[in-house]
Amino acid sequence: MAGFLFVTFYVAMAGAALIAGDDIRRSWCNSSNARVIETSITWNYTTWLNIIFLSLAGLLVWRFLKTGGPEMSGVMNKPAETRHAH
Repeated sequence: MAGFLFVTFYVAMAGAALIAGDDIRRSWCNSSNARVIETSITWNYTTWLNIIFLSLAGLLVWRFLKTGGPEMSGVMNKPAETRHAH
């Protein structure tokens, strides 16, 4: 059953790629007014948000390491001890 699904999905993806590729080739090769736009790095609001959240992520990693996070993660992966109070 897994082989059937694999072959079915593979044929569907290959067929879709051939159809889409042919459409893209026809639309791009026949256009005579194609323009090339050069981009550059700009400092906009997304740049500042990336810097802010990268700093926040660094702060959280630093806090995780300084407060014993790796040791706690190691303890959490061990099986719990069973204790019976009688």
